[in-house]
Amino acid sequence: MEHDRELSQISKPEEFEPHQKDHEAVNSVYIKEKSNLAAVSQSSLPGKTGKQQEPLAICKFIVRRPKLAFGLTLGWNIFVMFLSAILIQTGYDLLPIDFAGIPLNILDDRAFLRVKAWMNRGEDGTVLSNGADVGGERSSVADNLQIFYQADNVFTQEHLKTISDFETKLLSVNNFEKYCKADSRNSDNNCSKPLSIVRFFDGTFGPMFNDPTFSDIVGKLSTAQNSPQLNEVLQFYLGKEAVINSTTSTAKSSITRTMIQFGYPLAGYDEQTGDLDEQQKKVQTFLVENMRDLLIDANENGLSGLTVTYTSGQLFSYLIQSQVIKDLMLAAGSFLFIFIFMLIQTQSLFLTSCAVGGILMSFLGTNLVYRIILDYQYFGIFHVLSIFIVLGIGADDVFVFNDTWRATAHEKHERLDERLSACYRRASKAMLITSLTTTIAFVANAFNPMLAISSFGIFSGILVMVNYLSAITFFPCVIIIYHLYFENWTWPCFRCCKKKVEPTNLTEAEKFDGHRKNFIVRFFRGPYYYFVVHKIARWVLLVLSLGLIVFFVYMATTIGPQEEQIQFLKDSNNFQKASNLNLEGFRPSSDDNVIQVYIVWGLKHQDLSACHKTDSKCKGKTVWDDGFDLNPKPAQVSLLQLCKKIEDMTDEENGDLKIRRNSITGKLEVKCFLDRINDFLINEGNNTALYTPAADLSLPTSETKMTTFMNAHPELYNTSAISPNFYRYFETGMSYWLNNGYSGVASYDFREYNKLIGVVNDTFDTQQISNSSVLTFGTRLRYAAVTVNTTLQSGKLGFEKGLVTVEAWEKFVNDEVAKLPPSLSGGFQCTPNRGNTWHWLKVQKSLVFSAIQGIIIGIALALPILTIATQNFILGSLATMTIMCVTVTVVGIIPLAGWKLGVLESLNLSLVVGLAVDYVVHLAEGYHISKHTDRSGRLRDMLENVGISVLSGACTTLGASLFMLMAEILFFMQFGIFMFCTIGFSLIYSLVFFTVVLGICGPQNQTGSITPLITWVKNKLTGRNKYDVDCGVCGGQGFHTPVKNGQ
Repeated sequence: MEHDRELSQISKPEEFEPHQKDHEAVNSVYIKEKSNLAAVSQSSLPGKTGKQQEPLAICKFIVRRPKLAFGLTLGWNIFVMFLSAILIQTGYDLLPIDFAGIPLNILDDRAFLRVKAWMNRGEDGTVLSNGADVGGERSSVADNLQIFYQADNVFTQEHLKTISDFETKLLSVNNFEKYCKADSRNSDNNCSKPLSIVRFFDGTFGPMFNDPTFSDIVGKLSTAQNSPQLNEVLQFYLGKEAVINSTTSTAKSSITRTMIQFGYPLAGYDEQTGDLDEQQKKVQTFLVENMRDLLIDANENGLSGLTVTYTSGQLFSYLIQSQVIKDLMLAAGSFLFIFIFMLIQTQSLFLTSCAVGGILMSFLGTNLVYRIILDYQYFGIFHVLSIFIVLGIGADDVFVFNDTWRATAHEKHERLDERLSACYRRASKAMLITSLTTTIAFVANAFNPMLAISSFGIFSGILVMVNYLSAITFFPCVIIIYHLYFENWTWPCFRCCKKKVEPTNLTEAEKFDGHRKNFIVRFFRGPYYYFVVHKIARWVLLVLSLGLIVFFVYMATTIGPQEEQIQFLKDSNNFQKASNLNLEGFRPSSDDNVIQVYIVWGLKHQDLSACHKTDSKCKGKTVWDDGFDLNPKPAQVSLLQLCKKIEDMTDEENGDLKIRRNSITGKLEVKCFLDRINDFLINEGNNTALYTPAADLSLPTSETKMTTFMNAHPELYNTSAISPNFYRYFETGMSYWLNNGYSGVASYDFREYNKLIGVVNDTFDTQQISNSSVLTFGTRLRYAAVTVNTTLQSGKLGFEKGLVTVEAWEKFVNDEVAKLPPSLSGGFQCTPNRGNTWHWLKVQKSLVFSAIQGIIIGIALALPILTIATQNFILGSLATMTIMCVTVTVVGIIPLAGWKLGVLESLNLSLVVGLAVDYVVHLAEGYHISKHTDRSGRLRDMLENVGISVLSGACTTLGASLFMLMAEILFFMQFGIFMFCTIGFSLIYSLVFFTVVLGICGPQNQTGSITPLITWVKNKLTGRNKYDVDCGVCGGQGFHTPVKNGQ
């Protein structure tokens, strides 16, 4: 209180103490104003009605010790920056960036846990390689490089020669032989030939297909087409409209493709225990350093009339990671735009620099909370959006505080701390409401089961609140420092051009009745106010607004779910073109990206209990089904019958299962290892050179059958060393089949079934093959799978139709497994290939649900928050209705733009309410705090005091979002469109629809006020009745019953 008396008693400059000289200029102004206003009626000042409120403690401190306050807050920001730098320098993973993928997984979904179990089935190190002599280095596919060639007709001699030469050029790059997939048909690790139409001319399929000069194109392709086996291969290279006709001598297709395969394990890595991620990274490095430039050149310049497009999983991953960084640089453009716009608005380099610096420091502070306190170890592509979001929201907060500060210059405040307190109360409340509602909208995503979305919601929610705290602590100090030291300062070379701060010919009534020099403020107070309250114009504006709302409501009803796969890049991008060609450009073939259902035995759901909550790459722990066993005869018979049942299904039985029928054989496509074992053993038993007479070795296996089999192969089995209690007879026959009689040459069955079967050592039965020190028999079958091809393509399936098939498969497998013997009772179905399609369908559904949930939560919470903040139910309801109009408009834009409700759209919609709330909240608060009681006066005050802040905040966010439209990553560009539309329509609905409605039916006096309700609740809680009066000697902190009879 001593400092307050000092401020109130100052009347002459020479009365300042040394520590008070900082306030000399400003306080002399306030003292002068105090004497000049003595003749002005208190009731005529819009900023004053009654007793002046006690200045806030924080405002007193900032005014009394401005340099200290500024130093403390600036020092905190610098501390955050240096702490971040030190942590990074010491090797702490402060910013755990992962742009390689988007973890959109529902961790407790059975489809996810099943595929997780299948994909990591060999991680515990117990599973043995099936035939070490025939697997080996680069035997599995690590990546596929697909190259698409397009022309009017690619099947010409010139074009086929060009394709052949380009393949040769790619295969001749340095170290290709170290990364290519090995040819499984021989054991010398030579590179397998590319899958290409050229194979029908280089002798790969026999002497009759040897035409290196491509002189008989029609003849060779017609011969292949007439061969059932080769025709199925040929389809892979033919466009949808291709024509191969020997009668008309026609061979024509507008497109064909080449596929070059890369393999693992690389040299020095083990197939079962080698780090696959590390090997794939090496393959990526090889592709980038040796092939990428050749492919880019062919894509940009073509090849002798051929248009070339290419794709590869590793090259795509490299592009996404590098492109995210490039698109992130667009934030620099947004930053520069906001800086310049803020500089124009504040007309101060000091204010602008501090404000923008505070916004950026909010990001660092948020990351410290997110990474260290909350222990989140993931920062992905979605988090990049928060940079653009905080730039817009942070600038909005700065404008609100700065414009409120300017507005208080036109009110009567006797002391600087009183003026700052008035500004602080209004601005901090307005910013709190917008920050709180925006935070709630973001944090609502924290309950999403997918890490990419939940972590983004938490990070963005924290960021908004940290920015708010910065705006109410650091920026007030900046304002006071500027006011005391820099407000009347200019660069020396511009001082001759400096404008006068305040015209001297204004009357005090004009000055304090809102006469502002800012033309935008004058526009909102004058022309715009009269326009929106005009008796004709306001109804025209209302009708136009309602028409716009009705139109977008209709558009919103036409929105449909996205059935295509998630699209990361623009349609003009090479990789997106390649993806579209892969899905739409070719005839159906056995190599299509169809969904393949696995019916699995031997595994249970993966155990993820030991994984960190944000570790999306954690593989978890394999849980084996110890009851799985195919040695019992009933198990073998039952499984054979199940395979037969699937193969022989009628079209009606197939129904929702959507099993594909082979175009050549006409049979349903089922890959059953037990069928192949049975056929193999039958043929083995018919080998009269080994068995005389022929032996019955067909399934089910038995001790008698397999003893006969092993006795026929003394070079492999020492039957005299086999225990009488030997049990693994089925596995003995299975291993012989899979390893092609241990010949060392991979068979067709090995290539097709090797990955579907896994064995481990059996404590009692496993023994070495007699002629090998590596190979064994009598192992235990740990897992096995039967696969079924469907007609569905993973890139064309939406969740509404897809989940019907998922449930049909779940019911079918559960019903059939329930009929099997106990040793097969643990079977389940899943889709490990093509990105786990079954799980992805559930992710799509969850995203749509989350978007709807986010909108409902945001709007449902907006109503009570706005009602409490404005203390008026009518005002809160009108503001909430305006937010709903913005939301439905943005939803309607989705089908209007030709989009469907997919992953990106769902995520964007979950943020709409949070972004739409700001401007209508500022206007509602401005209407609420007006000292007028009639709607016209309140509306005018609202537009005068808040209009410029709303317009400035919208302009900065709109400008920031424009830069995102230049992004190559489609999600960033689409988010930029969403952000631009959300902010743009928020501005339109706020300044037009909401303003007009307030002018027509805005609450007046105490209409709609909840103050009486608040007072009633407060009185009930404190026990006060209507006869009690305030205590006059308690500092306003108590009450008592009225005094009677002088007591």
